[in-house]
Amino acid sequence: MLQTGFLLCCLLILTSCSSTRVQDLDRASRLNAELGLAYLMKGQNDQALKKLEKAIRQNPDNGKAYLYMAELYRRIKENERANSYFLQALEVSPDDSAINNNYGAFLCANKKYTEAFKYFNEALKNPVYVDRSKVFENIGVCSEEQGNIKVARENYIKAISLNPNLSTSLLAVAQLDFDAQNLESAVKYLRYYNRVGHDTPQSLWLGILIAKKQNDTKTLRSLSWSLTKKFPKSKEAQLLKKLKSSGEL
Repeated sequence: MLQTGFLLCCLLILTSCSSTRVQDLDRASRLNAELGLAYLMKGQNDQALKKLEKAIRQNPDNGKAYLYMAELYRRIKENERANSYFLQALEVSPDDSAINNNYGAFLCANKKYTEAFKYFNEALKNPVYVDRSKVFENIGVCSEEQGNIKVARENYIKAISLNPNLSTSLLAVAQLDFDAQNLESAVKYLRYYNRVGHDTPQSLWLGILIAKKQNDTKTLRSLSWSLTKKFPKSKEAQLLKKLKSSGEL
């Protein structure tokens, strides 16, 4: 009886030690995954790769590590490897909204629209996912690329309603409304964009077109100067130069 109790005690100790080691490896894996992401965001791909490979070795079920690895290969345009890591991420974490959203965006960028929407919808199944606004924005981008302008605008608006600081959605709505000759709305959304976003060739060019419509010579000159100075090699700057030389601006 005493011997049985002793053996049971030893088993409990061994189980406890094993459990502690698993927890330590899981914690280390999560830390290395986040370090890998930090290196990735800085463009330090070699360091990122080492950290992410270590994270996966430490915990082969770390979905975020596979996600960040997929992002690494996406950035260096190795799409087959990126796709493989996305699928591995989904295999271990099929309900992770961030993974589904990012894979949807990846598929959309590669013109696999039907598949992309499937993963966006999976991401939206979690009602408390903190980045639901980004999912709607991605649906907007994907729909616009397909030429489905009505659905695109609806989803951009959903995104903005959840996060009014989404510059991509704000500028997209401004451009869509300008194209639809809804000048008042285009002005409103471009104003919102300028509060939270940075000057881009697209935002400056849209501002120039709006100023031209409004016969606002002062703003037209100011934005034209900014576009030429900040983005001289952009297609918008080249178009501006042509229009000026032809007398249209």
